[in-house]
Amino acid sequence: MDFLPQVSVLADDILKNVEYDALRIVFNKFQSVVQFIPTVATVLSPEVVEREAEAGGKLGDLDSYEIEGGETKGEILQNLAEFQFSCTMFNGVLENACSELGARMSAMDSSSRNAGDMLDRLTLTYNRTRQASITTELIEIISGASALTG
Repeated sequence: MDFLPQVSVLADDILKNVEYDALRIVFNKFQSVVQFIPTVATVLSPEVVEREAEAGGKLGDLDSYEIEGGETKGEILQNLAEFQFSCTMFNGVLENACSELGARMSAMDSSSRNAGDMLDRLTLTYNRTRQASITTELIEIISGASALTG
């Protein structure tokens, strides 16, 4: 199950063709084979992150970090937003796949257990019917022998 090329194409398409303040990715978060939790992950646009940082919001002051390589703060935020969105989408796809496989495993385990129970019941019914048939034959043989000796 190689989802990376599909997720990459989808993420590129969304990032190029959609204007957004926040992207919300909804997926099932895998907890265990029998439990998964619907989850919403939010990815903010670079513009929103920059506004939040300038307003002194909970994202903190981006100017306190030293930027190397000649990229502007906007370019770095754009790259980070694209990377975060792609990673979050890929994580969501993997979590969904794990949840689906867990549900399938659970269903197959339940199905196998039910088939085993049904086989046990059918075997018991078959053995009772066979035993009744043998008992009937023995009664007939004993009755015939009694009639001949009696």
